[in-house]
Amino acid sequence: MDFDREKFKAVVHYIIWKAGSHHKFGATKLNKVLWFADARLYMLTGRPISGATYTRQKWGPVPKQIMPVRSELAREGAISIIDSRGDGDNTKFKALTSPDISMLSEKEKQVLDYWIDHIDKDHTAASISEQSHDYGWEIAEMGEELPLAAFMASRIRSPNEIESEEIRKRAKELGLI
Repeated sequence: MDFDREKFKAVVHYIIWKAGSHHKFGATKLNKVLWFADARLYMLTGRPISGATYTRQKWGPVPKQIMPVRSELAREGAISIIDSRGDGDNTKFKALTSPDISMLSEKEKQVLDYWIDHIDKDHTAASISEQSHDYGWEIAEMGEELPLAAFMASRIRSPNEIESEEIRKRAKELGLI
């Protein structure tokens, strides 16, 4: 899917409108909502919401297009960006106008609402960052593009002794050994 700048802009505005004024919701959580919503919708449907390109950054996946879109929304008077040094996640947001989300499907809105609510209420910026530091993120170089399917990458471990014994027992029952 090609990047849809207007849709991405609407999604960023919508997230800020829904949670931006919450005390603990800042730039880190905004980026996490974008990543998890896009990656999970991609997993379910084969298509992301806006086609944003994510890169590996220090605190997790970040859409390449986020900084110019945030600045554009601020210049247009749709949001304000507040630098709140000493408040954990330094960059906070406030929506100044309602977003136009008419280009979002009902499924896209549902996925966004779930991730906004989950990340806002159930996580700190640090705890959700840890979850986004999965194996796909770990093996990428800093600044490298992360395909949305990267969140499905995982380490394959050897079975522990109990699992090995169960496997041998089942193989014997099936006449494989």
